[in-house]
Amino acid sequence: MESEIEKESQQYDKFGIWPAIYQEIKVEAAEIAFEEELSTKEAKQPTNKNRNRYRDVYPYDHSRVKLQKGEEDYINACYLPVPEANRNYILAQGPLEHTSGHFWQMVWEQKSKAVVMLNKVIESGSRKCHQYWPLGENYGDDEEMVYEDVQLKITLLEERSCNYYIVRTLEIEDMQTNETREILHFNYVTWPDFGVPTSPTAFLNFLMAVRESGGLEPDSGPCIVHCSAGIGRSGTFCLVDSVLVIIENQDHMNGIDIRKIVLDMRYYRMGLIQTADQLRFSYLAIIEGGRRLLNKEQISTMDVLSSYLEEEKSSDDEAPPKPPTRVESLPHRNEPPPLPPRTGFQNSVDTMEGLNSKESVSGTSELRRRNREDRKKKTEEQVRKMKDKLRDSELSKKRKSYLKPVAIGLTGLTLLIGGFLIYTFYLGHDKG
Repeated sequence: MESEIEKESQQYDKFGIWPAIYQEIKVEAAEIAFEEELSTKEAKQPTNKNRNRYRDVYPYDHSRVKLQKGEEDYINACYLPVPEANRNYILAQGPLEHTSGHFWQMVWEQKSKAVVMLNKVIESGSRKCHQYWPLGENYGDDEEMVYEDVQLKITLLEERSCNYYIVRTLEIEDMQTNETREILHFNYVTWPDFGVPTSPTAFLNFLMAVRESGGLEPDSGPCIVHCSAGIGRSGTFCLVDSVLVIIENQDHMNGIDIRKIVLDMRYYRMGLIQTADQLRFSYLAIIEGGRRLLNKEQISTMDVLSSYLEEEKSSDDEAPPKPPTRVESLPHRNEPPPLPPRTGFQNSVDTMEGLNSKESVSGTSELRRRNREDRKKKTEEQVRKMKDKLRDSELSKKRKSYLKPVAIGLTGLTLLIGGFLIYTFYLGHDKG
């Protein structure tokens, strides 16, 4: 019997409305941010502007991670709790050269057991992340990397390649206390920016490897997940993992509101799930992973081989398709440039600055409710029209199939009568 999630996904596929559903989520998330007055003021302080990789991806003030040591506490990272799944993540941007020390300081202070990196350092010829860990002798690099600004030393202990991802064991040492700690670094290397993996199976195998390490369990510090901006691929990873935990706990795939979970996640970090394709892939991975968990299936050799062959189709040497335009990386210097002019209703809450009265917020809440109802009606109307169009098309095909024999019969009769008339005409002419 099909689950509600499967039916929902099939409906969206049948009528091609993933972009419309995704757009509704974006608009509703922006309205919630507007109503809740979620601010990003700290990220825009003059001392912090050049610590952001992108101009349009900021941590909210209420959920941002604060560094504990040092004069400055800012880092572009957010706490992301998912209480329904008893999961706690930290979503971060890919470290910049001058914020890599702060990144490791966050790992140390949060007592995280695992770091999940969902991008490559270079993608499509652009630098998406700083090389913040030592590559080791196999790459002609040192085994250690020292960050003097935070007094931390990172040592590569082991590296294991698993075809489409790499697992590294790293040691962090506090150079002031000589205390050391090991962490696991999971690096998925075949997931294109703004895109999706070629195989839900391959992605699920990666997710299960992270799970089995214990890096996602609540008894350790929050797992730190990042890509380049820390919203698209990172949001997809967290959504799939948390929904699968819920499925496993309740032992079925019904009664789960994925849309609500995405909106709840966006309350903590803006822009999570960056494209309609990523939303659709999340559904596919959740459905496949849910079936695997509910059927208590083990990852078979054929599963692993299949996912390996599918991922091998995306060669590392082959550049992925050019992503949609995103605001260019900030040039990093002492005085960062001013932000470009912004128009329209933004995903962030900057548009509501200056609206402080309770009446305004109350009016906005009512407006948001009406807008949500209007969008729901429009979506239902769009689905209805598509169904009517599909039904009319099928009826038209049936009518044509019914009329075809009649048309053939009439054509044959016409030819027969015409032939008889011609024969009669010539026969009479000959007699005359």
